[in-house]
Amino acid sequence: MLNLMIVDDEPFMLKGLINIIEKGQTPCSEIVSANDGFDALEKLEDYRPDLLITDIQMPEMNGLELIRKVRERGLCNRFIILTGYDDPIYLHQAIRCKVIDYLLKPINKAELYDVMSNLSLELLGGEDEASGQTSIDRDRDASVPGVDFEQMSKNVKKIIRHIEKHYTENISLDQIAEHVYLHPNYISSLFRKETGLTLINYLHHYRINKAKSLILSDSEDSLHRISEQVGYESVRHFFSVFKKYCGVTPSEYRQHYKMQ
Repeated sequence: MLNLMIVDDEPFMLKGLINIIEKGQTPCSEIVSANDGFDALEKLEDYRPDLLITDIQMPEMNGLELIRKVRERGLCNRFIILTGYDDPIYLHQAIRCKVIDYLLKPINKAELYDVMSNLSLELLGGEDEASGQTSIDRDRDASVPGVDFEQMSKNVKKIIRHIEKHYTENISLDQIAEHVYLHPNYISSLFRKETGLTLINYLHHYRINKAKSLILSDSEDSLHRISEQVGYESVRHFFSVFKKYCGVTPSEYRQHYKMQ
């Protein structure tokens, strides 16, 4: 999750932006606010945010000057300008400061959420590469029909990889959110939008497809053991979900396979 600092000399704007971020679907875990550049520099001595959002026009020290000082001191290296001035001179200076984005007031919530979501991916990005695990072997037999992995966004791919790696465990929305550094509400909305399925439906589909593969590969393995192998603690729950998604019980599915 993101640690964030917001700097704005207008209390109303500062409070409003914090409210938007806290109530929105943003991957933000902690927010520290500052009323001007000097207040920000003082608080940055003890707080190292992943992202700093700042206004430009502020007394004594404007936002661009603040960014330069913060970067020079190594206190933060990711910045977003949020301003009411659509000025090409400011925009040019912001580009030279290598800010992530230059957003105009009044704030576009969707635009802000997208920027923060993409940043969370950037922070997470090196994790798999550092461990040499940029991808996992994909099991075509267990893939969920209608979900084209290659067409998914980076966020959804990350979620799917996590499910495929941990489907045998007790996976929860909060646990997935913690892994991918995104807000649970954002995850639910994004995942359903791209896949057409809720997270729990996708997880059931994937587990049941795994179970079907196990049933077909070893006709002697107990269904109780298979249910445990695909992440169901209760065999009764496993039977119920299997019939819901396949139209038959695991026993009937196995019997049909034997008849073939």
